[in-house]
Amino acid sequence: MHGATMRAVNSSSSDPMDITSLFPPQIHAVSATPDMWETPVFPEEEVFISQAMLKRQREFRAGRHCARAAMQQLGLPAQPILRDSNRAPLWPQGHLGSISHCRDFCIAACCTNNYIKGLGVDVEPIDGLKPGVEGRIHTQAESEFMHQHPGLPERLIFSAKESLYKSYYPLLKAFFGFQTVEIQVNPLNQTFHYRPTATARIQFPQAFRFHGRYLTGERHILTCCYLTPD
Repeated sequence: MHGATMRAVNSSSSDPMDITSLFPPQIHAVSATPDMWETPVFPEEEVFISQAMLKRQREFRAGRHCARAAMQQLGLPAQPILRDSNRAPLWPQGHLGSISHCRDFCIAACCTNNYIKGLGVDVEPIDGLKPGVEGRIHTQAESEFMHQHPGLPERLIFSAKESLYKSYYPLLKAFFGFQTVEIQVNPLNQTFHYRPTATARIQFPQAFRFHGRYLTGERHILTCCYLTPD
């Protein structure tokens, strides 16, 4: 396994961010280079996007190339990344991973499941939320917090909940909405935690410790969630 200095690769020129600050040494992450958006992937993967629009094809290819690059840092051979009935990527046995992309940034992260028990990443443009969307995403406390901190990206809570969902879904095997959890942000160290809301019907595993981190660039915000046994 590569050392900590090699665990994350900043390969995208669209928004130069030091993505290494998001991840512990056990997690390897890669952001997409320009060629990754255009280069075809394995035939078994191309089938998934044969009828898709060009935008979707580009994002899918970038995601699979990033994921494979992260997997190769873990010593895994190049191989197709297929998907399950819910369209979620199927990672090699003994490994976890997460992929996220928007129109001009893509990132993928991968690790073994020896220590990390859940993993989720999300990238969003720094643009504001669409009118009327905030009320479906934010709890009242989250809205008040964001209004008190106008310097934070408007999509921070949305992105945090997206990466949180990705980190827990493989364990819960259940869908849950934005109002299931309430995000608590610490802007001083760019971390966040969560608590289930009063209406939550999901029993989150208590055996794992939750870690949430975020990073803001010139045009994007990145969030990462991972779970550990301690």
